[in-house]
Amino acid sequence: MINRGGLGIACALGAAGLYGLVPNFVRAAIGNGIPAIESTLFRTFVIATIFSVITIAQGERMTIPKGAMPSFVGQALATLFVSVAYLGSVQFIPVGLAVIIFYLFPVLIMLLAPVVEGRSPGVLRILIAIVAFIGLAIAVGPSFDSLDIRGILLAALGAAGATLQFFSGRAISRYMSPAAFGSLVHIIILPPILFIAIYAGSGTLRFLPGGPATSAGLLFMSAVAFVYVVAYMAQMLSLRFAPASTVAPFYNLEPVVATATAALILSERLQMNQYAGGGLVLAALVASSLLGKWKK
Repeated sequence: MINRGGLGIACALGAAGLYGLVPNFVRAAIGNGIPAIESTLFRTFVIATIFSVITIAQGERMTIPKGAMPSFVGQALATLFVSVAYLGSVQFIPVGLAVIIFYLFPVLIMLLAPVVEGRSPGVLRILIAIVAFIGLAIAVGPSFDSLDIRGILLAALGAAGATLQFFSGRAISRYMSPAAFGSLVHIIILPPILFIAIYAGSGTLRFLPGGPATSAGLLFMSAVAFVYVVAYMAQMLSLRFAPASTVAPFYNLEPVVATATAALILSERLQMNQYAGGGLVLAALVASSLLGKWKK
């Protein structure tokens, strides 16, 4: 197992910054005639194609070793949840709020790491997690009646998927390169995403010629795919170079980038309680990052 913490952290920061752009590009595509699920479908097709080409060019086999099968199944399910649920949530709730909910996953990783990696979380970690969940309650609670429950549930499902994605990504990297298992993962999840997209579109895809998608929508959809390809590769490399519990806190950059970008390109403004709750969640994430350093 490769363990190069510094390189893993650098990859994590790069991935986080790029991932922060994705929900905003999806939201912008929605405003230009392309549903979130279709942006997800297109980016899944693009990354499956590009990673397959990379894998073949490197002379690697497009097969799953027997020992990697459990982690591969986990990675596929996790990637499906993140792709469909998290990106789908921004169709129902503001990007900033979706990010607040989704970004509970580093806290979940912090709590589950003892079980996966054989360590005890300790009282301080539990207190940090409590602060994060209090922040979520403040962000969502006062506005719950006016929010679309579908968006909240989808963002929460995305957080669960992201947690599983980190641990399974670390495990599968023992057997396969990021390009190899990344290509197979996205090939596997492409059919269910296509089914969901066709079902949601009543038998049609809006980004195809003749549909209502605008040229701006197609541009944002393409940006979603391009940014995701680079970010996913950086994420999987970060997990190859360092444990999930080491790199996960550095993905705290994503909610900052996502919220700032939402304000810049979407002119999105959250309510005061959502900023306050989001601040507590971010503070908890930063605290978990500092705690990780203190423990070394």
